[in-house]
Amino acid sequence: MKPYLYLFLFIFIYSSCSSSESIEEVELIDYDALNETEIQNYLSLNNLNPQKSSSGLYYIITDEGIGNSPTLLSNVKVNFKGYGTNGVIFEESPDEGIDFNLNDLIIGFSEGVTYLKENGEATLIIPSKIGYPNNLLPPHSLGGKVIIFDVKLIKIN
Repeated sequence: MKPYLYLFLFIFIYSSCSSSESIEEVELIDYDALNETEIQNYLSLNNLNPQKSSSGLYYIITDEGIGNSPTLLSNVKVNFKGYGTNGVIFEESPDEGIDFNLNDLIIGFSEGVTYLKENGEATLIIPSKIGYPNNLLPPHSLGGKVIIFDVKLIKIN
């Protein structure tokens, strides 16, 4: 009896998977292209001329700071404000800043902070592939979207 059960399951699974009519086609969204358009529009509207890293991070260093720069493994204290290209703030640190290990943060934020020295400030424009990709962040509804952080590196701990 068991061999017939396995044979039945195999035939059932194979036939349900092999029918192209029963497979629902999923529309793929090109977030890279959408993000790039959103970033270019934001830059144009705000008359900004950032640098772009190989990861896709756009950044504007307004004050480089002094001393050493952190690494991706550094513990740092930062003050930040996060918002969308529409200007709506989704997260903000207290004025005294928050301690983080850069390795625990989203790639774009971590990378951007490594371009600063203590007391340095920058604006980071982060596409979703190095931010919150493909709608993985429902609480802020930012998945797949471009996010921006104004960051000040207070100190390297």
